[in-house]
Amino acid sequence: MSAALEATPFPASSSSTPFTVRLVGDADAVSWVAENLRGPGLGVEAGTLEGGSAAGQPPGPIVWVARPGQSEPGRTIVDDAAVWSFPCLVVIPPGGPAPDILAGHPAVESFEVVREPEDAGLLRMRLERLLLLHRRRAQTEAVLHDLPVIVYSRTFDGIITNVNAEAEAFLGRDRASLVGTSLLEVSPEGLLGEDQIATMNEGLLARGRHRMRLAGTSQGGKRTALDVRALVLRDGHGTPWGAQVVIADLSDEAEAQERLRLEADRNEILATIATATRDMVDLDRVLESATSIVGLRTGARTVTVFLLDDDRERLVLRHLWRRSGEVPAPSGADWLVGQAPVFDRIVAARSPFVVLDAEAEDVFPEAARALRELGAGSGIILPIVAGNEFLASLGLSFAGPRTFPDDEVEFLSRVADQIALAIRAARLYQSLEEKLSALAEVQRLREMAIQDRQRLLSMLVHDLKNPLAAVLASLELVLDRTIEDPRLERLLRTSMASARALAGMIDDALLVYRSGEAPAQRRLEDIAAVLSQPLEEARWMATARSIDLEIDIAEGIPPLLLDAERYRRAASNLFSNALKFSRRGGDVDVRVFVERTDGRDWLVLRVADSGPGVPEAVRGRLAEPYQRFAGSERIPGTGLGLTVVSTVALAHDGCIHVEPRPSPAGGSVFSLWIPA
Repeated sequence: MSAALEATPFPASSSSTPFTVRLVGDADAVSWVAENLRGPGLGVEAGTLEGGSAAGQPPGPIVWVARPGQSEPGRTIVDDAAVWSFPCLVVIPPGGPAPDILAGHPAVESFEVVREPEDAGLLRMRLERLLLLHRRRAQTEAVLHDLPVIVYSRTFDGIITNVNAEAEAFLGRDRASLVGTSLLEVSPEGLLGEDQIATMNEGLLARGRHRMRLAGTSQGGKRTALDVRALVLRDGHGTPWGAQVVIADLSDEAEAQERLRLEADRNEILATIATATRDMVDLDRVLESATSIVGLRTGARTVTVFLLDDDRERLVLRHLWRRSGEVPAPSGADWLVGQAPVFDRIVAARSPFVVLDAEAEDVFPEAARALRELGAGSGIILPIVAGNEFLASLGLSFAGPRTFPDDEVEFLSRVADQIALAIRAARLYQSLEEKLSALAEVQRLREMAIQDRQRLLSMLVHDLKNPLAAVLASLELVLDRTIEDPRLERLLRTSMASARALAGMIDDALLVYRSGEAPAQRRLEDIAAVLSQPLEEARWMATARSIDLEIDIAEGIPPLLLDAERYRRAASNLFSNALKFSRRGGDVDVRVFVERTDGRDWLVLRVADSGPGVPEAVRGRLAEPYQRFAGSERIPGTGLGLTVVSTVALAHDGCIHVEPRPSPAGGSVFSLWIPA
């Protein structure tokens, strides 16, 4: 283009609609336009692009004035940078043709063509229209420039014609270096290709708009996900020339979704391990299930578990999972603690040990050799710890070199924790099973001892009872026929008392150990007749111990349903206990009566003694066999007396009560209650 003219001022009109403009560009064309724009309300200034406005004149909009000529390769008849910045008025000389290149230019709305001399009268109208179109275009570009999404325009062959600020940031280049550049050259690697541009163009030409999704990797190595929407662009003649593209960067959203998906997948792995090992108590099955889940879900080549032995001197290979039978097994079955640096670090530091590349020079030789034996290129070993106790190690190997991000190491540590819980549970169950087996054996031996004791007791009772009955019969016969010799009578009665006491012990044992074999045989009995023998023995014993024995059997007690033999045995034990535990010179009070309680009649046998009393702490255990309380060590007995009373009470649907005796001398009151 020829050099611009010097500024030529034109006086401004006093019109109410002043029109001021600066003309720059081709000198001849500027001169012709300036001369033909003279008129009321016009202010025209002609000069260079770099120059300022004339003194005293307000700066008007700049209009680039050009003449058509031979275009250079890759350029229009005017500079692209100027066309994008200013409206352009193309002046065609007399007889000259209008260039077709203007119709296909992306900024066609910024051009206006006039001919000289015939369009001289239309210059103002054409110029105002040109300025209006360019102003609208500039406003649109300003709005697009500030949008928080990526916006660019391009030709159908992919040449960028405009970008906004977000597009500059995304592509990492400024607008000046992007305009006129192929989109394929500046887009992130792998994100956009000729096929995608062709597909988008087909959609634009067919429907006027197109939408697609793109995914790739940005220049910083970040995964990129884009939602692309395009609208066809047309020139002033309605001819499609390119596309306006709006892109929403969904990379952060896609990354968040990927994190959520990965976290969900990892949580599912942990839940699967927990579920699979929940009902397993065999340690080998636990490890087999856990390692197979981890191996299949993580893509590992092998998964190993080394358990620390009981002596804590060796890490012994307990389980190995291999992705296929072609994967070799490790040659070593155990590692000596203190001689394997890798495992020593894990045991001491309780932190994971990672090998990114088995071929790297800085890898422990033992770790590199172990990975190469497995045909692996990388691996990680994690401690399996429960509480503060190191239990085992979990190792994963992978086919090739790789990185282990912090979140993956944290996940694998959680897997190790889950396996630690499973190992601890299996061991606890094994320990519990061993203890239960030991307890079962102790219980079996105890039951055998009880059975032997019962058999022995039954045998002794059977073998003693019959001879003892014969002895008692003989003593009674001799006592009836003896001459009046007080000394001999006393000896015979003492012998009879001892024999009856021994017979009572045998009866007590029979009641306690055979009470479930036969139910109580109840018949209508006179209570005074049933108690006559035990009361006679009690009177003789009271006389021998100098104890005042008071007996009160209420009159009018009707015959009652009783197992006379059992009831007699219970009463005898109550009388005997009261007399044995009462001090010499004390008293024992026996009362038999019928009492109505809670709408029911009860036969009550109440025996109050003057003994030391029963401690409150042991009253609930009186019915247990062989009970001997503090202070009763010197008093003879088997500890079955009150057990017999309780057994008889239950056999008659009754009960036994004990309470302190309300007297200054103390003592206890025992009551046997039987339904009347």
